[in-house]
Amino acid sequence: MVKILVVGIGGVGGYFGGLLAQANQGNEALNIYFMARGAHLAAIKEHGLHVSKGEAAFVARPALCSDKAEDFGKVDYIILCTKSYDIEATISQLSSCVKENTVFLPLLNGVDSSEKIKSMFPDHLVADGCAYIIGRLVAPGHIQNQGQYQRIVFGIENETDARLDYLHTAFEKAGIEATLTRSVTSQIWEKFIFISSTAAVSSFHNKTFGQLKACEECCADLKELVNEICELAAKMQIELPEDIRERTWNRFISLSPEATTSMHSDFIAGKTQTEVNSLLGYVIEKGNYYGTKVSKYREIFEQLTAPHRLAPGTLQQKTSC
Repeated sequence: MVKILVVGIGGVGGYFGGLLAQANQGNEALNIYFMARGAHLAAIKEHGLHVSKGEAAFVARPALCSDKAEDFGKVDYIILCTKSYDIEATISQLSSCVKENTVFLPLLNGVDSSEKIKSMFPDHLVADGCAYIIGRLVAPGHIQNQGQYQRIVFGIENETDARLDYLHTAFEKAGIEATLTRSVTSQIWEKFIFISSTAAVSSFHNKTFGQLKACEECCADLKELVNEICELAAKMQIELPEDIRERTWNRFISLSPEATTSMHSDFIAGKTQTEVNSLLGYVIEKGNYYGTKVSKYREIFEQLTAPHRLAPGTLQQKTSC
């Protein structure tokens, strides 16, 4: 029996994990496990995981759902869908689930997740991956998908492995649009450029995508952020499409007006931990190292990490545009 453990049943893990669990319910050859916490865990155990997208909805029931790593035993795959700031602590908790050939697939927003996992499990297969999706945990046991993108891209740079072929097949059988590629670094950076810049501008201006599109200053800030991170990527010799700036802008324009980024949602909720270091701090650190301009990133980072921003309810709507 193959065991896939999905860790973090939020907008990403809940949607893709939900599809995997629904497709493999009762499948003795493949078991899908969820690792969740608190009221969310209790709701999934009692009622299953409700996943909705517009008028469509389904209920997924994993083979096992727990907040204790030891309950799962040894697993074959660990799909990490937590926040980037949780990754080291999460991996440490999962050591009891890891066997010699366990495969890790992080689907986090940053670009350095696999490096962090490899530093802890240097002898294991750690793929790179990213997810294109706008989803939210709207209530315990209920995931809502808000966008038109629901896609996973993963792989190992310039390498292949039969274990990733198996996972790719499992994704496809579950109705998940998934791309297994040997050019995964460029794919992850293409997504990072988008999510880093939009997370920065949405959190800084405290606006949804629709409000950002209607704001001239916001759009100018977004374009400046995209220019800075693209210049950094070029300096780091990351191969990207020549029209990456246009692709990023077009993806932003196509987003649902009422939706926003997960980092913005965390700031609105007054959470003391956000992905600001992974999404903005990383760019500033690398920009300083490679000598590229990151002044707009630095300006927004300093505002978002100011002490007054850490208290619940202190993120105020900017009225300059």
